[in-house]
Amino acid sequence: MGKKIKVENSFSTVLGKASRLLGNQISRQLSDYQVTGEQWAILASLWRNDGQTQQSLADVSNKNKASIPPLIDNLEKRRLVERRTDKSDRRNKLIFLTSEGASLQEELSSIVKKTTREATAGIDKKELKSAKKVLKKMVENLVTEN
Repeated sequence: MGKKIKVENSFSTVLGKASRLLGNQISRQLSDYQVTGEQWAILASLWRNDGQTQQSLADVSNKNKASIPPLIDNLEKRRLVERRTDKSDRRNKLIFLTSEGASLQEELSSIVKKTTREATAGIDKKELKSAKKVLKKMVENLVTEN
């Protein structure tokens, strides 16, 4: 029989723990703005490409479509985004940033970058680049399988 691997040292466990801890830390750092890490991902996507469908936002944030409306609802209540009817297909609603939502881009992005820098402190830039490349390939493999 092969070498036994402790679950807490398995690749998937360590990867999941790092992802969860970083996500929690980002959410804590954004809490002064009453924005969660998940909501930040929606805002960041809209800062790059305003006026997206909920499906597009689900795809970009790797969430299922059903988990997006509550995030949008909360952002809408805070007047950071608004829903507008898609003129080319009235069945769809497009999500747009409000001026208040757009104004948070620099500050919130700065917080997330700082938190990420702190999380990756002491890790060589080449190692980070290599790790990111490996993780992107894993995502590609997993998306292809589904």
